Order: sequence, then structure tokens, then C-alpha cells
Amino acid sequence: MEPQAESREESLADLVISGAGLSGLVTAWRCLSVNPGLIIDLYEISDRIAGDHTWSFNATDIAPELRDWFAPFVAHRWPDYEVRFPDRRRVLPIGYRSGNSVTLRNAVAPFIAAGRLRVHLGRTKPDDAAPHIDATGFALRDDEFAGWQKFVGHVIRTDEPHGVKRPVIMDATVEQIDGYRFMYLLPFSDRDLLVEDTYFSDDPHLSENAIGDRIERYIAGKGWNDYKTVRREKGVLPMMMATDRRDDSAKIGLGGGFAVAATGFTVPHAVEVADVIAQAILRNGPSAVPGAVADFRAHHLRRETYARLLNRMFFRAADPSRRYVVLQRFYGLGEGLIRRFYRNGLTARDKARILIGKPPVPVSRALANFSEKAFIRRERAKGPPS
Repeated sequence: MEPQAESREESLADLVISGAGLSGLVTAWRCLSVNPGLIIDLYEISDRIAGDHTWSFNATDIAPELRDWFAPFVAHRWPDYEVRFPDRRRVLPIGYRSGNSVTLRNAVAPFIAAGRLRVHLGRTKPDDAAPHIDATGFALRDDEFAGWQKFVGHVIRTDEPHGVKRPVIMDATVEQIDGYRFMYLLPFSDRDLLVEDTYFSDDPHLSENAIGDRIERYIAGKGWNDYKTVRREKGVLPMMMATDRRDDSAKIGLGGGFAVAATGFTVPHAVEVADVIAQAILRNGPSAVPGAVADFRAHHLRRETYARLLNRMFFRAADPSRRYVVLQRFYGLGEGLIRRFYRNGLTARDKARILIGKPPVPVSRALANFSEKAFIRRERAKGPPS
């Protein structure tokens, strides 16, 4: 059931959040859980909270101390997942998790019912609202330079069992179009399946109809002829190649620069940032939020330096039709390294291991894109895209 907006206005809120997507709602949920007396006003320009999405992540991407709290978000759990490439097929014993808009709405529903999370739909925040967290959407800034992950997904229900036993997070055996292309499969039950066509592309343009046709051809090729489409979703996410962002705002989510640069995953950082904010409020009150967000953003951008380097290698050094070779090689590395990669915990040895060896990209192009500062200077000299 869709949570109903709280209309009571008896007292001023302690905190205001704009945007009721993943980051805004996870932040509200965490802050209200940690701070029992807190009241939050949540403003959302659309007519409902949480949208209509699926979000997935590795189980180990979430800090151990936050997993029990975050468990209500999780709708589906798998003990492993699979990757498929032209010259490699592998099952990785890494736990995989998926949540969705329904579980996210359900997680905050008790706070709405209690009047501690007051939802204002179809509205923007008042100009004088403070303290304020901006969790509204992403727009590329002039100090950010990104490649793009874009996708269209169809949730289908087959008449007979589809036979997909575990998530297939990358099936790159498909035709390579518009950069690096792969299919993504999530089996919600033996008859319910998310089939998503994903691209790591140089531009954000999304041709939903053309991609939808490719999804239908993929489904037909798998022999899932008798099915109905239950739901559709789509998205375009930045994969940051370089940034010299200096920002002291309390903006969070993708728009705040919080995503795993080399994967586009949003859940791990939504949880991490939410806890940073909740703990800042617990220690020093809501007025401490902007400073806490700004400090954590600076830390986050520093630790993502290597991930942005990998993205420059991928989007600018690798030939688009051969980008799959980069991922094919990566998924032949050790399981521990892959776990650490996803949770942003690579060691110096890990980083060297990823880059050293027979290069899947031309060395001259790799060297030309190695320096982030030089890359930014070149991009700015080109001027804005036409």
C-alpha cells in the first residue's frame, strides 16, 4: 500500500529533505531510526515517493554494522551470481541483494504513520526551509566529466519456469552496440524475471523503443515465448571519468557526486551517506548536516580517484567494440579482489593487478588518459558538447 502523505503542520520540522527517491528516503529512514525525537518534512515534486525501480548490490557492499538495519529494504537474496562473456563464463560466490520501490516505501511507512516523516507530494520545499538536504535528481555539472550507464528493463512473467537459477549481472555474449552492451537478468521467482538491456556508452541518449525491441528478441532467443510483461523501467546513470568538484552543499545522491564511479551502483553510497548524516545529527544536531555532507563528499571524491582512472581507460582508451574485453579480463581476477572492488576497498596490490598485464586497451591511449588534471584541461579546451 502506498504510504499516505502526512498533513499535520503543528510544529516546525527539524530537517527538510527535497526529493523522495532512493537517497532522500534512505536518509530520512536512517536519521529517524537513529534520532528518536527527530521530525522531517519531505518534499517530492511527483505524485508518489520512491518511484518504480529495482536497486541491486553485493551483500558485502553494505557495512556490517548497517546490514541488519537495512535488511527490510531487501526483497530478494541470492548466494551467488554469474557473468558471461564470449571467452569466459563464471559463477562468483558473492551474495547478491535486490530491493525495490515497494520495500523502500514500506521501510519509511511507520515513520509516516507516526507523523515523524511528513510527506508533501507535488510540491517543492519552501524557500526558507532549513536545515535542508537536497536529494533531487542528477544534472552533469561543468566540473564533472562522465561516461554513461543506461538501461531499459522489462519484468516478465513466464507461463513455464524460465530456468534462470541465479542473477546474471553481465551477459556480454550479445551483439556489442553503442559501446559496451550486456544483458542483466534477475530471477525473482521461477516465473518472474527482470530482463534488462544495459549499455556503458559515450552519450546519455536512450532509445527506449529500439532497446525494447532488442529485449524482446533476446527473450525469444531464450525460448521464453509464453510470457507477459509486468513492468518496465529505465534509467541513465553517470560513470564519472574526472572531476575537480569543490562543493560545500548538502546535496546527496547522484547529484551530490555519490555513486560508485566504476559501476554506477547507488545503494552502497545512499546507505553510507545516510548514516554519516544521521550520526552528525546525533552528535551536533541538524545544523551540522551541510558540513558533514561536504566533508564526506571530499573524502568520497578522493577515494574514487582510481575508479575514475579506470573509467577513463574504459571510455576513452578502449575501442567501443572491444570494451567487453576489459570486463572479461577483470572477471577472471580473484574473488577477493572483485569483492573489494565493489565495496571501494582495493589495496595498492589490487590496483596494480587490475592495470598490469596484457593490456586490453592500447598503451598509447592509456597513457594519454592517465592524468586526471590533464584530461580535464583537454575536455575544457574542447568546449561544451554541440
